[in-house]
Amino acid sequence: MRVTFGTKYNQMDYYQNTLQNKLNDANTKIASGLKIKYGYEDSSVFNQNLKLEYDVHGLNQSIDIANDANTHTLNTDKSLSEMSKALDNFKTKLIHAGNDIHSPTSREAIANDMQGIRDHILSIANTSIGGEYIFAGSRVNIKPFNDDGSYNGNNAKLEALIAPDMKNAYNINGEELFLSRDLDKHKIITTNIKKLNLSKLYPSIMDKNNKTEVPSEVFITSEDTLRDLVGDNDNDTTNDSKMFFYLRGKRPDGTSFKSKFALDVAFSNNQNATRVSDLLQKIGEAYGNTSQNQVVDVRLNSWGQIEISEIKPGGSNIDFHLIAADADVDDVNTLNQIGAKVVNFQKSPYLGDFSLSKIVGIKNNYDARYTTLPVEFITSSNKYAQKDTKLSDIFGIEATKIEISGKSPNNTNGNVVDIAIEPFTIDIENNSVEDLLKAIEGHFGGNIRAEISNGKINIIDDNVGSLENDEKEPPFNGASGFAITMRTLDNDDIERKAIRDSFQSNYDKTAFLNNGSSLISNVSQINAISGEYADDSTKLSEVANKSLVGETYIMKLKDHNGIDVEAKIDLSESGAFLILPNRISGDGNYRIPLYNPHDRPPNISITKADDVTYRQILDAIAITLNYSNPQTQEFLNAQGNTSDGVSEAGKKAYEKLLEMANGNISAMINDEGQIEIKDKVRSITNMSFMIYNTNSDDFSQSGISSGNPSLTFNANNALTIDKPKINFFKQMDSMIDAVRKGIYRPDAVGDNYNLDLRNIGIQNSITLFDHLSDHIEKNIALNGSYGRVFENSIRRNEVLKVQVESIKSDTIGTDIADTYNKFSQLTNNYNAVLASTSKINQMSLVDFL
Repeated sequence: MRVTFGTKYNQMDYYQNTLQNKLNDANTKIASGLKIKYGYEDSSVFNQNLKLEYDVHGLNQSIDIANDANTHTLNTDKSLSEMSKALDNFKTKLIHAGNDIHSPTSREAIANDMQGIRDHILSIANTSIGGEYIFAGSRVNIKPFNDDGSYNGNNAKLEALIAPDMKNAYNINGEELFLSRDLDKHKIITTNIKKLNLSKLYPSIMDKNNKTEVPSEVFITSEDTLRDLVGDNDNDTTNDSKMFFYLRGKRPDGTSFKSKFALDVAFSNNQNATRVSDLLQKIGEAYGNTSQNQVVDVRLNSWGQIEISEIKPGGSNIDFHLIAADADVDDVNTLNQIGAKVVNFQKSPYLGDFSLSKIVGIKNNYDARYTTLPVEFITSSNKYAQKDTKLSDIFGIEATKIEISGKSPNNTNGNVVDIAIEPFTIDIENNSVEDLLKAIEGHFGGNIRAEISNGKINIIDDNVGSLENDEKEPPFNGASGFAITMRTLDNDDIERKAIRDSFQSNYDKTAFLNNGSSLISNVSQINAISGEYADDSTKLSEVANKSLVGETYIMKLKDHNGIDVEAKIDLSESGAFLILPNRISGDGNYRIPLYNPHDRPPNISITKADDVTYRQILDAIAITLNYSNPQTQEFLNAQGNTSDGVSEAGKKAYEKLLEMANGNISAMINDEGQIEIKDKVRSITNMSFMIYNTNSDDFSQSGISSGNPSLTFNANNALTIDKPKINFFKQMDSMIDAVRKGIYRPDAVGDNYNLDLRNIGIQNSITLFDHLSDHIEKNIALNGSYGRVFENSIRRNEVLKVQVESIKSDTIGTDIADTYNKFSQLTNNYNAVLASTSKINQMSLVDFL
């Protein structure tokens, strides 16, 4: 009986413990809501739960990141919206200023308001939230914009990880906001000399049918005749000679070109006359326009100026320079030497090269009393010469004297005296312009006056009368016999080039702009294929979009110590060379290779012409500008000492020359693709610099075929109204400057000679401003798209989070009802076991008897 009882007891104890454990498990599941608490309870459920927990944490993190990024876009949006409102206000004032009704005081007030708006936009651009600048790219701890609008940040995009392997940008950096490129915009350029209908301006001279009409200033239109554009000295429309047009520029593909064409000016029937529209069509054809395809649009604007725009959006390559003359020459540099009548279409305040040794006076078509020397005399400080200007300040150092010759003025009866005047000379070093004028008056005699006005020397013969009356009254269209020729000579009476060509006729023989310690070019170097500004690594051939083999570029300059130097960059079949004058007279030039910077000893080579980079050209420029500082032997060493001019020693000597130059001078390409040279020693530099192609003025058949210059660095070219690339604050400053100075359109400053000649004016600024405003609106839309991505990401991740939580609940969560039902069953079973155990415990041996 004891064995039986013990066995039953153990069995009941086992069932009791088992049920107790099951009750505890069920109770735990009900209390926690989970199927398991520890991994060993069910490894499959536990592993699945870990994966789902990871997904939930990842989604929470993505939501947090997206919320932070979205907050950044909202802050950016508020800033950009405020900027957009400020721009609307700016445009209102710009349009108001464009009404030609303002006094200098009211213009100044408007300009000050615009300046305040500009400064407000700049302060928005420097917005900082939470200690981070929102428009600085990744350099969030650095103030992105200086007061002048220059940018200190970078173009980095900040990205938020909103899903595995999925990033999205959330910032607008300062470069893309204020310094980027719009591929849907076109480059638009314009000439800056206004053209009037000369028949209406001088009806008494040019219009036989309306001689008594009151002269009026009417801008030329495309339907006017070519004669109305170029002028005439009489009212006979049938006796005019042809006009030859000399066109230089760049096509939309970045290649340079030249074109020379002739158009008839004379006509007997107005219906058959050559029109200005014919000239515009010829210009378009030179750029590549055909009857089937247009690459540029050529038109006249409302002020009689030629405007050209690229048809294909995104391009920035086109350039333009045009002069017209009544002479057919192969070298346009000779036009002012032979007395040709020249018509200019653009002008720039750039100091030109001494390219002429002789100039011939030109008769004024509309006042025969006036004979004018055809160039402006500009001082070395780039200002119009005045009476008290020293002749040595306006003529080149190679000449020592000026020779004046010509023919006698009219006699007192107004009749022509066809007598040649014996030439006379005047010393350059010890005389002034006033001395020259007095010498002309005294030597030619008659009733003449010599004056200088706006840099030009005019000689007025007051004995010239009118064909219309016997009084000394206009029109002064009588015969004039006076003639004058000027030559510059050295001590041996040999002609020397010591006269600068007209700054209106000159193209690329122009000095870089002097800005204190810096020299800056005005032509942006643009990669013809990519459309981006050139940098140090860009090849010259990539900008020219053609081979440069055989081209030579002349550099005329004053070096770091103010010493005159003429050097060359020779891009030959054998490679690229820097050619410098020898310090020792008669010993030939230094011919220094531009060594390949990637070569390592012993494999040293010369860079091929088409592989030369802008960094190499800038280095050559720096060495040239430092010309008078190194020792002669150092130039000799840099040439190399082998038969092909290449050696390791030569390259090291070249690098030494460059190291010495970099101590005094820095040469770089700025953020607008322009060459900038800085004097590291002086705040006001002694340096001046120009660089141009040797065949720049060659309009012979071979010169036209070559299209040279393939590259221009500083030029009297057309003004840029708009282009795909923007420089926001610089362009706003130009608009404000136009308002402050009352420059309503190009050529509004008259005969003044300063940088205002290249201001596009208020009217063109409105076109430019529309581009800037549109650019900001695009960035507002871009920022909005970033924000929508994050909003969608947040919504998507929250939905996913709910779904994952649901799956997680199904995976590890317990079914409360089912568990409670099992708990009830276990409770009943447990109670039954307890009841049975209790009864058995109550039994004794008596119960078995």
